[in-house]
Amino acid sequence: MNIEDYIRKNRTQLDVEKVDEDFLWTGISHSINKKGNQSRFLFIKIAAAVIVVVALSFITYQITSLRTNQQLILANIDPNLAKQEAQFQNQIKTYYQVLQKSNYNEDLLSEGFNDLEYIDTLISKYSDDLSTNGPNPRLLNSLMDLYQKKIRLLDRMLNEIEKNQHYENNKTNI
Repeated sequence: MNIEDYIRKNRTQLDVEKVDEDFLWTGISHSINKKGNQSRFLFIKIAAAVIVVVALSFITYQITSLRTNQQLILANIDPNLAKQEAQFQNQIKTYYQVLQKSNYNEDLLSEGFNDLEYIDTLISKYSDDLSTNGPNPRLLNSLMDLYQKKIRLLDRMLNEIEKNQHYENNKTNI
């Protein structure tokens, strides 16, 4: 006997129970509310992503315009200082590129990176002071001195990496 024949013969006995409509409607309304919350949550995620993208774009724009503005300020004060600052920045950029390409021990250079971060903070403060207070010879000299210190520190870090690699090579050859 197949299932269809069984259902036809026993249909009256199978349809005895009455459907609980309240229970069904509660389940349906609960599933509808879940979908509404999910769509709201999706909307919140999209809005948060848009806000993050806009904020990052704004921060990037501010940083690049600050550097450009600083170079314009130095160009207005003394074109030679602007050229010197551009040379310092190019040299710093070159050192950073060499540093990134080298295999270095982060523990060995952690103090150097902390010092670089401190110098960057000072450069930013001095640049802000320069833009708000105008040209001050002591401030300009300090700013150029900070660039030179940053270059010397990067040079020292690269020498330390080279010395450490030379030591490791000699150690493995022995």
